[in-house]
Amino acid sequence: MSGLRAFALALIVLSWSCSGPASTTATVSPPSPSPIAYAAPQYRALWVDAFHDGIKSPAQVEKLVADAHRANINALIVQVRKAGDAYFNKSDEPRATDIKGPADFDPLGYVIRLAHAANPRIEVHAWLNTFFAGESSQVYLAHGDMWGNRADDGSPSGYLDPGVPEVQIYTHRVFMDVARNYDIDGLHMDFVRYPGSGWGYSPESVSLYMLETGSQAVPSPGNRSWQAWRRDRVTDFVRDLHDDLKRDSPNVKLSGALICFGNGPLSAADWSATAAYGSVFQDWNTWLAKGYLDFGVPMNYDSDWSGLEKRWFDRWLNFEKDSGYSNRIVTGVGAFLNYPDGTLAQITRVLAPSAAGHRVLGVAIYSYGSTSVYGTDDFYGSPDLAAGLPRQPYNGGLKDQTALAQRARTFNDWFITQLSQPDYYRDVELGWVRTTPVFTQPALVPSLPGS
Repeated sequence: MSGLRAFALALIVLSWSCSGPASTTATVSPPSPSPIAYAAPQYRALWVDAFHDGIKSPAQVEKLVADAHRANINALIVQVRKAGDAYFNKSDEPRATDIKGPADFDPLGYVIRLAHAANPRIEVHAWLNTFFAGESSQVYLAHGDMWGNRADDGSPSGYLDPGVPEVQIYTHRVFMDVARNYDIDGLHMDFVRYPGSGWGYSPESVSLYMLETGSQAVPSPGNRSWQAWRRDRVTDFVRDLHDDLKRDSPNVKLSGALICFGNGPLSAADWSATAAYGSVFQDWNTWLAKGYLDFGVPMNYDSDWSGLEKRWFDRWLNFEKDSGYSNRIVTGVGAFLNYPDGTLAQITRVLAPSAAGHRVLGVAIYSYGSTSVYGTDDFYGSPDLAAGLPRQPYNGGLKDQTALAQRARTFNDWFITQLSQPDYYRDVELGWVRTTPVFTQPALVPSLPGS
């Protein structure tokens, strides 16, 4: 150090020591966080099924909420009743057997805690399988002989029969208990329907139908009166649950996973020709028109790589947008049936306006544990199904299920990134495929009509 610089430094130190008491030293406040730049409000929901990882341990819940934040997802539809069991502690039904962690770990409660604390806040909708309980469930083992749904040939199933009044009472209570015991944003009904047109033949259900209608014979599956009676039983359940929620838990939104089999209707005049109406007796067009659902989630589960299914998808989507209740539709896409770029293309079409200028409320993606044909055991666990995919060889040189399962986890993790950022994935036939994000900014959930 030169003499001149040392002299200057000494002067500076002297000036500090004579500058007065330390209390006058200025403090620097940390900068305020930048305000979040939001896109227009829209639902960006993610189904989290209980057949895969998602909410079964504290670590899974922590990863789920972090992934949702990374993807700019603003609603989680988490499956908490898959077969008469419970992924939540405050339940009269038995605790699910694949929950990991301490005995007091409450999967639903922990999801709510972390998701609601996120910034932006993430909604949590409790997803319950409604009339499907499984033949090995506690409720089916106890009551299946009377409550179990029967086919017209007498064969049983894992479904409970909506035509049995005790089934309606029991299932209604299961839903209401969740709403009363947890700070959920919504209840989401799945399997709120019959298995098919040949079902509903439990002895009590048939007897009640004959008593109410004066019928002297067991009706055939195609009997119009019998079809209408069964359809009304499902509608009664949805309406009564909605009415009780609005009275007891008015902030809890009621939604449903809605059937969209095959080709869609061109207009409401074609509704009676749909499988939802005529086969599984799920008259969701009426539910939405009359306000029995706060929003519906039509399951537009079609493969974009199939020309036929792509047309089905777009026809259902056009119906949903121009239905007159598009502001209460969150269109569901089946990511598990698509390549990642195909799902992103479907989401883009969902969020665009119709030719008439109508938009749906948002989109829901099925599912967190199955985000593409490469990310689901539906395909890697079924060589015959995988062989029917257009891009081959499906296994891409991988030799066993362990390696394919690891590839699935990698693809599912990549897809979370692909939702919000430009990215790539490695395809078995095409090589590296560029993807275009759909949720580049966070978005708040939209307000519902009447809220």
